[in-house]
Amino acid sequence: MRRPPPARNLAAAAGLPGYEVLQYHHTYLRRRTDRPTLRSPDGDIGVVDGNLLGYLRAEPALALVAYSPLLGGGYVREDKPLDAALDHPGTARRLAAVREVAKEMGASVNQVVLAWLIGGDIPMIPLVGASSVAQLEESLAAVDLELTAEQRAGLDAAY
Repeated sequence: MRRPPPARNLAAAAGLPGYEVLQYHHTYLRRRTDRPTLRSPDGDIGVVDGNLLGYLRAEPALALVAYSPLLGGGYVREDKPLDAALDHPGTARRLAAVREVAKEMGASVNQVVLAWLIGGDIPMIPLVGASSVAQLEESLAAVDLELTAEQRAGLDAAY
């Protein structure tokens, strides 16, 4: 079965500008997308999955705006349990990896998550919220945090 051309190709053929940014829920932890949700009985929609990452790699002119990258405090606050879609064995391994890198760097887990998103080979713009000046400063400091190639490889390999 032949796939229809992406919307960007259709826009170009019509002499119209195409979209340049995609906005999806994305973070370091990977979500299960096969479980029914409030919005869709067919699985989680609006989150980054392997298909979307592959599309972004194939279309380097596109950028991803990653919303809720810090899971509303879920990485660092015990009173904010992780969403059920994150309840799988890979989550524990990825949490251990991101915590290890944060300890190595003397940074917060949130900063490492943001640095991982910002510094990857797919252009990503994390959309963060802050309820205090301290949270804003913590997030802004992630811009200057550079992961080594070994750290990034370790984070990427944790599943």
